[in-house]
Amino acid sequence: MKTRKEQKRRNKRTITEAKGRGAKPTGRVVPSQGETKTSQPVTEAAAKLTSYDIFSLCIERAKNLIKLHKAAHGKKSKPEKYLADAHRAAIVLAVSALDAFVRTFVIAKIRELLAKKSASLPDSLTNQIKKFLKDDGLLESARKDDLLDRVEKAFQNDFENRSFQGTKIITDYMKMVGYDDIFHEVAISAKFNEDTLRTDLDRFTKRRHVIAHRGDYDLNQNPPKEKLVTKKDAEYCIRLVTIIAKNMNKL
Repeated sequence: MKTRKEQKRRNKRTITEAKGRGAKPTGRVVPSQGETKTSQPVTEAAAKLTSYDIFSLCIERAKNLIKLHKAAHGKKSKPEKYLADAHRAAIVLAVSALDAFVRTFVIAKIRELLAKKSASLPDSLTNQIKKFLKDDGLLESARKDDLLDRVEKAFQNDFENRSFQGTKIITDYMKMVGYDDIFHEVAISAKFNEDTLRTDLDRFTKRRHVIAHRGDYDLNQNPPKEKLVTKKDAEYCIRLVTIIAKNMNKL
């Protein structure tokens, strides 16, 4: 049985031989037979994902559900009733994709604002940081020079119990990072009617909640009646949240 020192020498020889064959070192030691791999290094591509990259990955899932419905429907004149659930799921995923975008966007902007030491912070952000860290936390962050990390962790913990769905909460948190009226700015950037933008996003947010928490049934009727959903509804929801996220990301 090889000792730890012998194993290190063996690994070193393996890397040296690989270099001699023209292979590029990866910075990782491949475990020998009988060893287990205990950690997975973060890839460079994953480390560079932006908030909009995350949104795009999430929104593709919603689009995939539309594709699944089309594939299952085929050339039939009328799809099976149960296939409408693909459209319900697409609405849930689309609204969730915007939620994921806003929470990562806000965290990134908070770090950006704190890094600009000469710039003044929005009052709402300053007040929230004071609530999170309090006097003792602020003192410790000054001593250890880790304010950015402490603030980011505090907001991330808070966001775990918060949903960024609906115009009001999105407006409040975007104001915290310097956007006084985010939907007004998005509407101008997208050349989209502002009232329609707000109304339709809130409509789909409410629909998402009804789907997720009530099974998309009208519980005021006896027996409960399933709410109608169409491919057009799902496609428009995906298009709407994409317009919002894309133009927020441009600002």
